[in-house]
Amino acid sequence: MKAIFEQWERHMLVLRGLSDKTVQAYQTKVREFLKWRDLKDPSELDDVIRIDIEKFLEYLFYERGNVNQVRLTKLGAISTFWRFLLYEGIVTFDVTSGIPKPKVHRKFIQAFTKEERLRIFRQVDIWSEKGLRDTCILIVFCFCGLRVGEVCSLRINDIVDSGEHIDIQIPEDIGKQGSSRVVDLWKAPSAFLRQWIGIRLSHGASGKDRVFVTYRKGDFVVGNPLTEKDVDRLIKRLVEKANIRKARAYSHMFRASHGGDLRYIDGFDIAAIAERLGHKNISTTDRYLPQRGRISRKYRSLREYWLEWERLWSV
Repeated sequence: MKAIFEQWERHMLVLRGLSDKTVQAYQTKVREFLKWRDLKDPSELDDVIRIDIEKFLEYLFYERGNVNQVRLTKLGAISTFWRFLLYEGIVTFDVTSGIPKPKVHRKFIQAFTKEERLRIFRQVDIWSEKGLRDTCILIVFCFCGLRVGEVCSLRINDIVDSGEHIDIQIPEDIGKQGSSRVVDLWKAPSAFLRQWIGIRLSHGASGKDRVFVTYRKGDFVVGNPLTEKDVDRLIKRLVEKANIRKARAYSHMFRASHGGDLRYIDGFDIAAIAERLGHKNISTTDRYLPQRGRISRKYRSLREYWLEWERLWSV
């Protein structure tokens, strides 16, 4: 089976142009099905029938407790695998064809209000080195709408500094589904990020090193790359400190909040918002915009929209 997976990996990476993360996610889901069905030899793949897939979906529902969204993604991975097998002539029929897809109800992504985000910023000790790092993490979340994986994977070379404003480049190897984009940051928050990059360089970091690293008890010791769990723990602590009551607080809420902010900025229609957030489908962006009412006021730029933020540390 190993040779089949290596061939499938080349097929997805080269022919379909998918990212490494997407390929790994697909293969993990398919391996779960093969293990459940106890398939170990490629010759057994053509013996799989539609009822096997349906029973696997029932197993995921009743025994694993997987919600519809999770079962849908696993069915999608299995369908992709079987279409590859059919394309290569390894099987004679796509057994996933015609299987009903689990219904996924449209849900809007929870977000922070503007006032809540200002309160979160106020909880950071901006005068400490670690506090500057935390502020810059919040900046790329709140003002750029980056995904947590993109924030953790950012390299110093991805920060392009014009001397006034900064462009953050999201290359294909860290963007979701191999997508790339450039997100601009205006002058005031750029100054904070510029200062943090200077500190990273003073640590001996090179352009290939990560922008955000860990601290031990508030001090820089070794500087391991920040993980997504590290970031979510930081966000949870700051939200609790700000006395903001949410059922659950996590980093993706800043991304949803940023998408909502862009509705108030001149020149940002839903297509432009999708491009800034790195969405391939506008239907995905639509989940970030639950409010469809009339916009009472438009701002010329994000800087104008966030003037209160620029006054937070004016003293």
